[in-house]
Amino acid sequence: MDAETEGLPPNNTIVEVTSTETDLATRRRLFKTQPSTLAARRQQAVCVRRAHKMYGNSKNPNVVLDGLNMTVPKGCIYGLLGASGCGKTTLLSCIVGRRRLNSGEIWVLGGRPGSRGSGVPGPRIGYMPQEVALYGEFTLRETLIYFGTIAAMARNDIDDRTEFLLKFLNLPNGSRQVKNLSGGQQRRMSLAVVLLHEPELLILDEPTVGVDPVLRQSIWDHLVDITKTGNTTVIITTHYIDECAQAHVIGLLRGGRMLAEEAPTFLRQQYNASSLEEVFLKLSVLQNMGRRRRSSIAKEIVEQVQVPAISNPALDMSDEHNTADISGEFGDNISMNSAIRDPITAAEVPASPLPSDKEPPATLMQHLDVISSHHMRALVWKNYLWMLRNVGIMMFIVALPVVQIILFCYAIGHDPTGLKLAVANGELSEQMSIDQFCPVFPGCNQTYLSCRYLDMLKKNKSMEVVSCWTHITFHLINCDVLRFYRNFSKPRKQPMLRYDAAMHGAHWFSTRTIRTH
Repeated sequence: MDAETEGLPPNNTIVEVTSTETDLATRRRLFKTQPSTLAARRQQAVCVRRAHKMYGNSKNPNVVLDGLNMTVPKGCIYGLLGASGCGKTTLLSCIVGRRRLNSGEIWVLGGRPGSRGSGVPGPRIGYMPQEVALYGEFTLRETLIYFGTIAAMARNDIDDRTEFLLKFLNLPNGSRQVKNLSGGQQRRMSLAVVLLHEPELLILDEPTVGVDPVLRQSIWDHLVDITKTGNTTVIITTHYIDECAQAHVIGLLRGGRMLAEEAPTFLRQQYNASSLEEVFLKLSVLQNMGRRRRSSIAKEIVEQVQVPAISNPALDMSDEHNTADISGEFGDNISMNSAIRDPITAAEVPASPLPSDKEPPATLMQHLDVISSHHMRALVWKNYLWMLRNVGIMMFIVALPVVQIILFCYAIGHDPTGLKLAVANGELSEQMSIDQFCPVFPGCNQTYLSCRYLDMLKKNKSMEVVSCWTHITFHLINCDVLRFYRNFSKPRKQPMLRYDAAMHGAHWFSTRTIRTH
């Protein structure tokens, strides 16, 4: 009985299935299948994908990071090597959240820098920049207390770590002020601040510059010890390439791209080099060859250096579209050329669904929780110490507003004095005006109320009545003029029973005119 009568598939079909399974198994051995790109990125300490960062305007941009991919596994020392100006400091500042990429993605400790609940920037990381960002008026011990309070450490823990770090980093007495330290001591003090609260991720930008070789080796030994448990990850940049031989992984950065991202011993073996400097040279030559940029100096170097035939997408600049983004173990060192590799469908490789990349909306309490108690306590304590150390400045700050108020009151706050006033009183006769006689009747006698009013003005020292006439020519007088008409006092002599009529009449008959210049 043949195969067709038994209902079995033909022999050629069986051979085809076997060949397909063999090819699939071969591809799986060559290219490690990733269960989930997003999940793999969250499992790394730092994961950077397609990072682009530029400065300047769009017409003439200064590209610092050009499609950079970087992967830092947890619990390792990652040495970032590169020449000055290659983008190391910019990359680190983007990782800690101080700067933002123009495009691309950054994942730090499972979250995006600056997102709610990520802790970045925050106590989960310790960042030591190139510049010394410390308060010069503080002593060494006060500096560690201040930063330890910000990190919500207990006072006993701060004291214990302070004693250890001052002794370990060979720093002077804790009572010495930071501004009185040398440049190297200030950098070691900055390193002590970073190591104080034992963060999950340490980012050190050239921490061993100007450090004694013995102390430099002690620092590296300490970094190796704290990463053995797997709870701490270290990213370190340095000018000393041979130092990074102690790192678990190194990344060679040049021209805004990652040339290689592997273990130091593996790179030396792969490129048949005796030192990391030689590896860096060969990779730089390969990058220049890929970019088709050769000067007379570069041509001589290329002729002298034997370059192994390798395939690295970061070095091949001729066709950038054939290089895809992956979430491999170390950056770009896995080839993902789509023209050679057939895609593996979801049916062939089952994978768990991707976790949600969207952040849940913030609650009302999360919006209101903008100030933490330990941050406020640290800031109040810092300002209090600053005021004690700068008494002269504080006295100036307090006295300056008082002096300003006093000067303002002396210059503007007084009543006007020496005002001249000419009076034309129509109630007086011409003879009384000539004799400058204006009778003042006390009590309820309402005769010559204008004279009583003028007597009140004369008692006021701010005014000076210069003349009192029955008639006055206004255009001949160069001062203010007060004029009373003849019937000024008459409406006020009306009986109180005719109160309304008297008040209405006062508006009509009793008038005075004030003319000012």
